[in-house]
Amino acid sequence: DVAREAAALVLLDDSFASIVGAIRSGRRIYDNITKATRFVFAVHMPIVALALLPALLRWPVLLLPVHIVLLELLIDPACSIVFEAEPAAADIMHRPPRPLHANPFAAGNIGFALTQGLGIAAILLAGSAWLQHLGWAEKDVRISIFSALVFALFLLILANRDLTRPALRNLSGNNSLLAPMFAGVGAVLVAVLAIPFMRGVMGFAAIGMPPLLIAGGLVVLCVLWLQTVRWTNNRRLHWTQK
Repeated sequence: DVAREAAALVLLDDSFASIVGAIRSGRRIYDNITKATRFVFAVHMPIVALALLPALLRWPVLLLPVHIVLLELLIDPACSIVFEAEPAAADIMHRPPRPLHANPFAAGNIGFALTQGLGIAAILLAGSAWLQHLGWAEKDVRISIFSALVFALFLLILANRDLTRPALRNLSGNNSLLAPMFAGVGAVLVAVLAIPFMRGVMGFAAIGMPPLLIAGGLVVLCVLWLQTVRWTNNRRLHWTQK
């Protein structure tokens, strides 16, 4: 009992393989916390920007309180379900031990997340300004920007699963909860766009092809941005390690 109290690690069986399993599990948990932290910071940047800047610039309101509540209800399961269920990386036991001072809130990790989110925010705000310049109605602009923002949430989940691969390639993998999560979010988006009552609550116009096409174009720009950030970060790490 005294030894158990004094020990930093206690084996519950007599197999030293348990140490390896514990280290592997600990590394996977740390990786997943880091991914979730990066995602949370990244995904809130466009939400904050789309809620705050239109008010400061006296633009039409893009995100109503109901939109923010709905987005938060989608973001929390993404962190607690998808990232928690992420399997261990293939090279997880080939890495050297991480520094003692390492933590998920390190400047590099948070800076990478903020860069992802700020770029998406800029794309969506620029799209909103362009649509307003073309004379689009407020409800049509809102449906395009909100739809693009929900798909950007998808992209940020994928982009932060594995930084070494493009976001869309992270659709594959053995995370069994990824597809159900995406299906659930997709069903919610279809519901708020297609059901008249929900559409009225969300302040959307009747669904039409032009707003959806614009949303699709904005999503493509978000994909290109995330790919650029990933490539730049990997190049920086490559030169740092030389």
